[in-house]
This record gives sequence, structure tokens and C-alpha cells, in this order.
Amino acid sequence: MQKIKSLTTQSKHSPLIKFTRSLLRKVNKAINEFDLISEGDRVCIAVSGGKDSLALLHLLIEQKRFFPMNYSIDALHIVSDYDDKATETKTYLEELSGTSGISFGFKDIIVTKDPDGNDCAPSCFWCSWNRREALFKYCVEHGYNKLALAHHFDDMAQTSLMNLLYHANLETMLPKRTFFDGKFDLIRPLFYVRERELVRLSNMAGFTVKTCECDYAETGKRKVIKELVRTLTKDAKYLHNNIWKASEKWLEAFGDRPYHSKDRDDETL
Repeated sequence: MQKIKSLTTQSKHSPLIKFTRSLLRKVNKAINEFDLISEGDRVCIAVSGGKDSLALLHLLIEQKRFFPMNYSIDALHIVSDYDDKATETKTYLEELSGTSGISFGFKDIIVTKDPDGNDCAPSCFWCSWNRREALFKYCVEHGYNKLALAHHFDDMAQTSLMNLLYHANLETMLPKRTFFDGKFDLIRPLFYVRERELVRLSNMAGFTVKTCECDYAETGKRKVIKELVRTLTKDAKYLHNNIWKASEKWLEAFGDRPYHSKDRDDETL
């Protein structure tokens, strides 16, 4: 099985080191602008096994080596009964845990049964709800005050357009949101990173990408919006930045109180 390249064995002039450092500038910008990580935090990284979450793990490991702040990072992988590659993915992440020095937790979920225990066909909502519930409960039970997800700038733009076109509002995917009366914050350190940059990092670092292959992935609304964004970006160079600015203005006008990146604690998704 291919191993992720260790940054500690790389020359400081290697392409991987240089590109990692360039992405860390964007990660640090998000951390500083939105107050994502603070002294003494216990950060749990949600790692699915896909390129985005592996990149987040890779970048936060490297970021922690140089960031002048004392905080801890661990990882959690949600194991779905709908994923026929679940065992293979878990084995890969267990091996990655040994080579990276990051402690991994594993949590099982069942998405092929409804709340009453009856067999059901998995849906995007039911799968997402179960994953989110498992992540949240794990953080509360194990005392993590930050849950890091690997959503990026393209995810933000797509979510904004989905809400605009299908729900008539400009609510978006925010870089930080507080849950359970402050027990933990959901954070998105990759907020300013583009998906194409994560693809490049994945290839350079040698990630073995393993994710659940959902039957709805090629037919869902997000697939349609993703293609729309890709088409629009050809003519609208600043599309992602403009969507985020519009979303901020929406929050300032219609949120419960004016949105300030460093102190808002009731963001909507």
C-alpha cells in the first residue's frame, strides 16, 4: 500500500514542502481571521479517507510543527455499514495512524435501517445526519472542543448556490459554528483552499484515497451545482470570493445579530 510521504524526510526545497507551505498560508489565514484554533484546544479531525480530509490531516500536522500555540490533534473516522470498502479504508487509516503519530478513533454507524430498526434504502439526508450525530457525540464524550471538517472554498460556493436556487436564501457553509452551548466548535481550516489545490496536494503527497462510493453521488443536486460553478468560473474569475462576500452581507442583514468572524457563535450552515 502506498504511504503518504513524510514531510520530515523531505528537503525544504522539495516541491511537496513548497506547495504545502503555500497552502498553509491559506490555512493560517482562516485560523487567524475566524479564530479557529486557540491555546490548549483539543482538535478532532474528521477523516473520511478522501483527498480533502487526508489533506486537512496532512496540513494540520505540518501546521502544528510551526504554529506558536500549544494544542492537540487527533482523528476520527466514521465507519458506515453501507460502505463495501469500509474494512479496507479502516486498515489504511490504522496504518496511517502508526506512521503519522496521530491517534485515530473509529465509530460505526448504520444507515441501512430507519430509526425504528427497519430496513431502508440509504438517502443523502439519512447518511449525513447519522455521520454528523456520530461526530458530535464523539467530540462531546471525549472532551474535544474543536471538530475540524475538510470543507473547502468550492464547497462554500456550491452550498451558497444550492441554498439560493433551491431554498431562496443565501445561508452558506461557514468557517466556524458553535454547538451545544459552547461545548465544541465546528471549524473548517481549509475554508480558503480550492479543491484543485487539494487534488494537486493529494497527488504530490501520495494519498491513497478511499471513500464510500455512494449511488447518489452522480445524480444529486450538489453534482449539478458543482458543474454549474465550474462553468461559471470560466467567465467569472472571482466567483468564489464574490459568493462569500454576498453571503457575509446576507448574514449581517438577516442573521440574529451582526456577523463578526471572531465572535459569532450562532452561525447557520
